[in-house]
Amino acid sequence: LERYLNLVYLGSGAYGVGDAAWVFFGKSVDELTLSETAAIAGLPPAPSVYSPLVNLQEAQKRRDIVLARMVEAGYITQAEASTAQAEELTIKPSTPKKIYSDTPYFTTYVQQQLPKYISKAALEAGGITVETTLNPKFQKAADKAIKDAIEVDGSAENFKQAAMVAIDPRNGEVRAMVGGYDFYKESQFNRATQAQRQPGSTFKSFVYTTAIAAGLSPYQSYLDERFMVDGYQPKNYSNKYKGWVNIREALTASVNVVAVKTLIDVGFNPVIKTAQSMGIHSKLSPTYAMALGAYEVNLLELVSSYGTLAAKGKAIEPHGIRRIINSKGKVLYDADFKNKQAVDADTAAIMTWMLRNVVSDGTGRAAQIGRPVAGKTGTSESARDLWFVGYIPQLVAGVWLGNDDNSPTWGSSGTAAAAWHQFMKASVAGMPVQKFPEIPDNLDYRKGSIKAEPVKNSRTRSLGSADPDES
Repeated sequence: LERYLNLVYLGSGAYGVGDAAWVFFGKSVDELTLSETAAIAGLPPAPSVYSPLVNLQEAQKRRDIVLARMVEAGYITQAEASTAQAEELTIKPSTPKKIYSDTPYFTTYVQQQLPKYISKAALEAGGITVETTLNPKFQKAADKAIKDAIEVDGSAENFKQAAMVAIDPRNGEVRAMVGGYDFYKESQFNRATQAQRQPGSTFKSFVYTTAIAAGLSPYQSYLDERFMVDGYQPKNYSNKYKGWVNIREALTASVNVVAVKTLIDVGFNPVIKTAQSMGIHSKLSPTYAMALGAYEVNLLELVSSYGTLAAKGKAIEPHGIRRIINSKGKVLYDADFKNKQAVDADTAAIMTWMLRNVVSDGTGRAAQIGRPVAGKTGTSESARDLWFVGYIPQLVAGVWLGNDDNSPTWGSSGTAAAAWHQFMKASVAGMPVQKFPEIPDNLDYRKGSIKAEPVKNSRTRSLGSADPDES
């Protein structure tokens, strides 16, 4: 009965008695008079006929019938009924409170997922209740962080759009989603799920995860220099080179040359397989530019993939629906997603340790929130895309900033990290601090869980060391 009363259509766009109280009388249920309550109770048999907005006289007749039956049933006295019947219904038409979703990008995402889980007939029958994974507190924080990023930093840094996704890495539940600046006034295009953009240096995490899984030490060193491989010449940001650096330092400072050299040592296919097993479903091609994020992905899959590291190497499909129930209370769908060990737990722990250094001492400093955080910044060519993806054990989130027409921004990934910081500070307030897993004792003599497939017959040559003022 409770479910029925909260779902039944009562006319004029009102679903459920709470909505009807607002639509017809402009008040909440607990503020209704006996007369108004009886008027709403008389609507279900024919809401289009008995609606006080359609025919006030008929509505009052129905109200009187309801009051008479309440007397018969002993719920009210005849005197109370007479007083209520003498009251003239005063309507105050109001727009249904939930006619427009407060979370339109997430709501649309959920609607698009429904056909995967229930039949077309069930959808057409209507009256279904969808229980989602959304956390209102997180969503409110995400909305504000994205709004502030665009309104405060957008004009100065030449970006007009932004997106954010937050996921619980332990179960894959999407906890917050913002797909753009204004769904109703600007665009209904969901940049969190539909936009394919170059991830820039956020992709380096997949290269280094593959390297660690193949047995490489985070202290494995490479010469950061000008070099060329098979005609491809990777360049560092600002064209500066550091000399010998290990891969942990290279990740912390987001060194491009070392990422490409690491890719050469572990191979194209292992990196692609690792990225796919962690949650990247977009197409990746075996080229050197892959190490620097040349192939487009969407924010949802990128965040979900980082969630694999947060979940000790276990990947799980991101989803926004927990349960679907029909109008009779029958459960049509109950989420039961299973995780899988995409990378070994030691590799995940080492990568988290390396990514923590990015936030504490590297390019992701703006993401610090007073508790352990792991994450990575990313900037595509000409700063067209600004990224930060980061996590704590209980929550992984990612931010993208840019323009729909792919025009360059004047910003940096630090702005994305700052937006992430704002969201997380608000979201994790009161959340217990959980420790990340400990790293193995011996990092230099580990046996790999996968096999590297070094790029064969690659023609590499050094182009000389950096100039003194660039080193």
